[in-house]
Amino acid sequence: MITMNEQGNLVYHGDTFQIVLQRYSDPERLNAARNAAIYLGKKDRGNVRRPLSIIRQGHVPEVFRGEFAEFEFVDVSKEVYDHIITYTTRNMRVAGGNRALTSDDFAMPDDKMKNPDLVHEMIQQSLDNYQKLLEIGETPQVSRSAMPVNAKINPFVYQFNFVTLMQSLFKQRIWEKGAQGNTVKVVQGMWELVNQVDPDLWQTAYEWFGQPATDWTEVRRKIKKKCVDVTTILEMLEEDLMSVGENIDSGTPFEDWLVSKFGEQKSMW
Repeated sequence: MITMNEQGNLVYHGDTFQIVLQRYSDPERLNAARNAAIYLGKKDRGNVRRPLSIIRQGHVPEVFRGEFAEFEFVDVSKEVYDHIITYTTRNMRVAGGNRALTSDDFAMPDDKMKNPDLVHEMIQQSLDNYQKLLEIGETPQVSRSAMPVNAKINPFVYQFNFVTLMQSLFKQRIWEKGAQGNTVKVVQGMWELVNQVDPDLWQTAYEWFGQPATDWTEVRRKIKKKCVDVTTILEMLEEDLMSVGENIDSGTPFEDWLVSKFGEQKSMW
């Protein structure tokens, strides 16, 4: 769910966390429109559709590199913090960290668990050990060695330019398989926030860098690997059209059929 706080910022409410969109540099897409006009030598610098066309034509969306979104994360775990910090092309990071600050809660894993109650008990035990060290006078820097990796840390801020969001962060953490459950939930919240501001831009980014694009890449990889020829494709099509159970007819888009046959993505994890 997304709401607006008293300061006028959009806030994404996750199950156990919040993300505040503190700044978004180009909500009306005017900066990108000006730069796109300069890039293409056009005079109409107010054409806000042109930056979208640059993406759809397969060009590197360099006109968006100077634009940014700034997120504040509240009650997010150290695990997710670590997964996001890997993007060294971020513009800014502001975080106190557990060298000086302390944690008093944790997030349960969002991945499949055999025994959730036992998992909760063991993580709570780790958090209790961490807090006991603090109570007997050990410094936060020393005590954090016993802190569970899923401990919630104090609010922190990340700022990313749009190109990093499109081509790296969203792509690797929510549009491709493999990211861990809590990370997926948090990054999905970031996506929901920017998509709320400019759905045309971020839906276009999803179409060209998201699952549709990664599915098509997987189709090409498997067809090349299996040396699939035209005869094989025609035989497969004929078999599917004749099968009662197959959800396909002569009006099914060919791209959709290819993705259903060759586009399934598998995680290396």
